[in-house]
Amino acid sequence: MTLHTTEIRVANTAFSGEMTRMRTWLDSQRFEPAGFRYDHVDGAVVIRVDFSVETEADAFAQEFGGQLLR
Repeated sequence: MTLHTTEIRVANTAFSGEMTRMRTWLDSQRFEPAGFRYDHVDGAVVIRVDFSVETEADAFAQEFGGQLLR
């Protein structure tokens, strides 16, 4: 199975709020990510979310100001 990975950067202080906003948005779109991980990097949090469907990954990246990794 091919996964389509998005990468989004948020400030450490915004992490909790953005996670809530992401979950709400994913639920409203009925999207189910295949995987989720994050790392703290230089005062920010880099969030990577994997999707099985490329159009879902692209929509997620656009909604949250991220990028679809190729």
